[in-house]
Amino acid sequence: MSKAYCIYKGKTFILDIYNNKLEITSNKREDVNNGFKEYVDVLGNRHSDILVKEVSADDLEFAYELKYKVMYNNIEFEPWSIGKHILNEEKISLFTSNSDLASIHGFTKEEQFVFKKELKLDDIEALIEIKKPILKFNYLKEEKTKIEQKDIKDYLAKIIE
Repeated sequence: MSKAYCIYKGKTFILDIYNNKLEITSNKREDVNNGFKEYVDVLGNRHSDILVKEVSADDLEFAYELKYKVMYNNIEFEPWSIGKHILNEEKISLFTSNSDLASIHGFTKEEQFVFKKELKLDDIEALIEIKKPILKFNYLKEEKTKIEQKDIKDYLAKIIE
């Protein structure tokens, strides 16, 4: 699970890459003043709450793919998903393809080679944010940030979705 983001004019935006084009997304109405336009979907419907702008890689200060790991029992596991919904549910789901780890830590088989475990958010030790540079920034090193248990809820509340 990963999403692309970028830093453009000092702000963080979701970055969509398709057909060799780069498009950034905002939900802040004031970005209309910065050249953003209302998103028009494939059916021609305008979405005033979704603003988009086409940019070039040269316009970006940084671009990266964002991935996560979750520390549980001193082991890094993959989260099923990360987002603000976790705050509402107070739960997080982890998965692994390692059947030995799954057995030891009480995961249940979801499908062949996929084991899943749902935990209370307070039962995980940390969230690890991994920023993997992309585009013209791919020569840079991956950045890992450990979000300690006490800071996870604040971090999730600020996620750009």
